Amino acid sequence: MKAILGLEVDGETLGVELGFEALSSVVYNIPDTEENAPIFAALARHPNPSIRSNIGDKQNLDDETVLLLAQDKDPNVNRGLPYNETFKRIATLELLKDMLALEGDAAANIISYAGSFQKVSADEIEQAVKDADIQDPQILMTAAQSYELSIKFIEELTQHPDVSVANAAKETLKNR
Repeated sequence: MKAILGLEVDGETLGVELGFEALSSVVYNIPDTEENAPIFAALARHPNPSIRSNIGDKQNLDDETVLLLAQDKDPNVNRGLPYNETFKRIATLELLKDMLALEGDAAANIISYAGSFQKVSADEIEQAVKDADIQDPQILMTAAQSYELSIKFIEELTQHPDVSVANAAKETLKNR
């Protein structure tokens, strides 16, 4: 993939090829508008995960681009997708399970938004968290602080061996 930055000066177009570092900075600053969705779709296929990650943080993505980014194996790429309205509309249980298994920031964000998905219930996400056997205490603390997961699940987390997770679960139960 080749990226060319074009400038128009006095009716003349000048261009310079951008490497991945410069392109990453430019992508971050491309306005997140519907008109730019085709650019985002093309850049979602870039070999550099930093560029794909910047695309994953955009809201104006088509379904195909969202699915492509959600299946990315680099945990930084799909971390922001659970905030995306398109993702919340199209995410399936299988897709969420795959993302939870990566135990990255996306997993914590899925848990945080467990009640926001149109095709998957909070109960299904809770079961997927259990099935994934997540070990990262940061992700489990997010679950312990959730008001969308069941009281029973939060009660189980009060017995977690990590004191931060257990204390977060106890605090959540106290505040419910």
